[in-house]
Amino acid sequence: MKKILSLLAFVAVLVMGAPVFAQSEPIHVKVGPTSSSITLSTDGSLMKNGSPVGSSFTATASNVSDADVFSSTAGYISIGGKPYRGSVRFVKSGDQLKSVNIVDVDDYIRGVLPKEIGTTTPIEALKVQAVVSRSFAYANWNKFAKYGYNLDDSSASQAYAGMSVESPMTDRAVAETKGQILYYKGEVANTIFHATSGGETEAIEDVWGGNPSPYLKALKDPYSLNTRHATWEATLSSADICRAFPAVGQPTSLEVSERSSTGRIKFMAVVGTSGREVVTGNQFRMKMGPIKVKSANFGTESKARAAERPLTVITSTGIRPYTKDRVISATGIRAGSADSVIRANGLESASAQTATYNDVMPIRGSITLKGTGYGHGVGLSQYGAIEMAKAGKDYKAILSFYYPGTELR
Repeated sequence: MKKILSLLAFVAVLVMGAPVFAQSEPIHVKVGPTSSSITLSTDGSLMKNGSPVGSSFTATASNVSDADVFSSTAGYISIGGKPYRGSVRFVKSGDQLKSVNIVDVDDYIRGVLPKEIGTTTPIEALKVQAVVSRSFAYANWNKFAKYGYNLDDSSASQAYAGMSVESPMTDRAVAETKGQILYYKGEVANTIFHATSGGETEAIEDVWGGNPSPYLKALKDPYSLNTRHATWEATLSSADICRAFPAVGQPTSLEVSERSSTGRIKFMAVVGTSGREVVTGNQFRMKMGPIKVKSANFGTESKARAAERPLTVITSTGIRPYTKDRVISATGIRAGSADSVIRANGLESASAQTATYNDVMPIRGSITLKGTGYGHGVGLSQYGAIEMAKAGKDYKAILSFYYPGTELR
């Protein structure tokens, strides 16, 4: 009875939208597809509100209520054949059911890390992701409050796959950072992350609008310059674009009206025979498919290369603009090149942003986009974190680099 009352209190808090949580509370994560019937199974005894119901149970809208909680003596339950730690409840919508996994936050993170950053990356990068994913969960605790749960298992929150993906290395990262969260001025930091910045992270307001954040700003990111997906190409057919933007008719061009300081598109228009539709760069990639159009920093071809952008470095004759003369590099005084140099602001690559892109892009049957970076570019660059870890940086230094001004506690 106590468990049911606690659940009802949790649902009431979600409905009221109170942004309060305790670190000891389990998280409620919507998992799997919505369906008219969902089968639960376990190797132990399956319990409904503490009463045994056998080793399996097929839930439908007619035989469960929103207050019912299913647990197992085995400590986990398989939902449609996929095992999850903790317990399960359902949210009804007409004759459809949504499965909600009620799980300890660190056990939730154990099912997130392998999906978000893999299992074979350096341990310090895994520890970074553990802190980032834990902090993200708390910062977004009520993201789906109106639906009756905290987060879901998709990229709208964080990818989560339960017990089936857990590994010794990622479990170690979770254990070695247990309970650690990033804060900014007393509040949990919203630790947004992406795959790779391609050389420069983006300010949050330039992607989604709204107010700027002191720890989610545009930063030079030399560790992400030569990572996987740092540059990409994607060919879109006229039919692809027409399906995504039917109101414009036959598409004739993409026209950029504004880019951010990092080169990512803030506003653009899809132009066609029946009109034009103005969208943000991020909206365009979401409509076209974020796996195909990997970032909002793209064009049809590069303009003049920007690798020669002057950087202030410590040369053999003092601090001066970088001009390919002798510099103090990571390996000593040498002729300048596009490798790591000691800048006035610290060690980084002299190549910085590698290209800028055309703002008017004709569409002739199809269009091939060339781009930089993978993801929205805000906050942590996961591939950058991996490179920093390979270079000997610990997880605390990596977190400080990507979320400046935050405090780990």
